Amino acid sequence: MVSDTRAGGAPGYEGEPTLVNFGKFVLVGIVNTAFGYAVFVLFYLLLGSHHLAITLATACGAVFNFHSTGWLVFRSRRISALLPFVAGYTAIWLVNILLLDKLITFAISPLARQTLALPLLALLSYAINRYLVFGRPR
Repeated sequence: MVSDTRAGGAPGYEGEPTLVNFGKFVLVGIVNTAFGYAVFVLFYLLLGSHHLAITLATACGAVFNFHSTGWLVFRSRRISALLPFVAGYTAIWLVNILLLDKLITFAISPLARQTLALPLLALLSYAINRYLVFGRPR
């Protein structure tokens, strides 16, 4: 039986070469990041807690990003990837909290600290999604 990676994705994701795939991830990631950062800012301004704002923004972002990243980058609509995706986002959330707490020594606002953390978080997210959630390429 021939595998249709557009419908399935992992475990045998056979998409574009890594560089092309990463490029798509970056483009979709810009939209995902803009969404997530806007939600973070909104919750931070409303609640005044960067921990709570990150938690709520991560939860909202996980739902939004599961669909955009899964379909547009990895060509997967498998609902079975949702649990690993949420687990990956939980790991990213934890790294995000720890990183923002470490960046407090720079005496800059939590909004600026979150901006500084974004590149590392994006690379971590790509690795988790490509190799753990949507499958390692054959």
